Amino acid sequence: MPKRNLSMSCLVIASLCSALISTGCVNLKAPDNVHIANRHEPRRVDSSRAPSTRNHEDARQKLAEAYERNRYLEDKVRRLEEDKRELKDELDELKDKYDD
Repeated sequence: MPKRNLSMSCLVIASLCSALISTGCVNLKAPDNVHIANRHEPRRVDSSRAPSTRNHEDARQKLAEAYERNRYLEDKVRRLEEDKRELKDELDELKDKYDD
């Protein structure tokens, strides 16, 4: 008998919940926006310069090309910074030489 009462109770509770939800007495809709205090909104991404691609493989190829260009530019920046340091050192030596 107790098992029958338990299953009957579960059936009644499930029916009651279903009736409440279907009649609109209970609102289960999540909010559209959740604002968290002290959080900065992420910056919008400018995709206007992104190349168009035909398929996934084409997109992978374009991404690989972009990474290669990025590596090239990082190497170039590193070389230019090294040249700048060397020129600054030369300038400091010349200033020391002619200031004496």
